[in-house]
Amino acid sequence: MRRFTAVILLLTTFSSSLWAAETLSVGDQRGNARAILAAAGELNNTPYTLEWHEFANAAPLLEAMRAGSIDAGSVGDAPLTFAVAAGLDAKGILATRYAGNAIIVKKGSALQSVRDLAGKRIATVKGSSGHNLALQALQKAGLDAKQVDFVFTTPAEATLVLDQGGVDAVATWEPYVSFATQQSGAQMLADGKDYPALTYLVASNNALASKRAELADFVRRLTRARAWGEKHQEAYATAISKLLRIPQEVALAKVKREINTVDVDKQQVLAVQQNTADFYVRNGLIPQPLKAEKFIDLSLSEQK
Repeated sequence: MRRFTAVILLLTTFSSSLWAAETLSVGDQRGNARAILAAAGELNNTPYTLEWHEFANAAPLLEAMRAGSIDAGSVGDAPLTFAVAAGLDAKGILATRYAGNAIIVKKGSALQSVRDLAGKRIATVKGSSGHNLALQALQKAGLDAKQVDFVFTTPAEATLVLDQGGVDAVATWEPYVSFATQQSGAQMLADGKDYPALTYLVASNNALASKRAELADFVRRLTRARAWGEKHQEAYATAISKLLRIPQEVALAKVKREINTVDVDKQQVLAVQQNTADFYVRNGLIPQPLKAEKFIDLSLSEQK
């Protein structure tokens, strides 16, 4: 009996050491996944090492993934489309509904609707979720994208240029939207809640092949954390406030606007993603049509 127990203990220790030897390198944007995982207690006792990398927006995160520097990361459906069209070998493995995008203008701006943007300058990140929202809002308002002047920059620079009067509007996402509205009195011309969008946990195909068990565990933890965040918005906002060093009221506004509800309806996710891909083709942002099912794989999300 003692020998059997010793063997079991040895095997358990060996298995744990194998997990611990693995490192999952994860990219994040402004505390997106890391904050909710930490606040929900889901970063405790991971059977592998988590290595975090912070990025200002999706483009450099996805470029790091393409270079093999990270295994996974959180990005929106629009930048994922843009990156896959440029050759990124990766898949979205966990989808969440997202409403944190917006078009904002300065406090007191004469612009009162999206139609008023005709002939104006809009700052955004090219190919980003903000860019996608701007194009959709312009179309809905009956304007052609050529009727506005897009100024492509970083998200932080975009809101700074807006404050300085260098552009008339900014198409961006959280926490930049809530920071501008809460701290500077910026106003929203278009709200992301009216334009269906998704964010993903994206993993490189190489990581899916070599670190599938780790990714499956991370997906389960992030799914539980997202559910926790919906029920504990104040605590989640406190974690974001500390991590990003932003005011609590900004963090809470961010949490309330974003939604971030996990979507396990595969057909619904594919429909939204396909619409984004088709929209980008029509607007000349990507050269060739893409099939959503080629770069969306929710099989790990479906595992219990």
